[in-house]
Amino acid sequence: MLQRVQSLYLLVVIVSYVLLFFFPFAEFTVNNTEYYFSLLKVSNGNSNSTIPLIAAVGLLCITVLVTIFLYKKRILQIRIIAIVLLAHIGFIVALFYVSGSIASMLTPHVANAVEVATKYDTGTYIVLIPLVFLVLANRAIRKDEKLVRSTDRIR
Repeated sequence: MLQRVQSLYLLVVIVSYVLLFFFPFAEFTVNNTEYYFSLLKVSNGNSNSTIPLIAAVGLLCITVLVTIFLYKKRILQIRIIAIVLLAHIGFIVALFYVSGSIASMLTPHVANAVEVATKYDTGTYIVLIPLVFLVLANRAIRKDEKLVRSTDRIR
């Protein structure tokens, strides 16, 4: 099970999902005051806005973990990974939407705020790692399925 390359790719996806909890996504600077947006909290803001993001990452992580153990059902693995890939793209869109809404919320709350400078941090780049490795895992599973079908034809 874990000796297959696609299982290692999926483990890298799980590790990158776990890393999302430890790195901030964005840093907002308003009048020389810095605010951070991470998955677990928003400094000086409403941390309830990250609860759907936490739930999404947890659900994606559990789904990928379950997919690793479905190694005998390759077609099902391909379908689940495709769904996870689409959900991950939706997560990225939601991440940037929440980041933009936090930036717009900070402007009226800070007196004499002229502009909010947004700097994307390490977490934003970690989000891209699962995209690459989900595609690689999908390709490896398809390759395995093609190999199994070709050996079935020979018999």
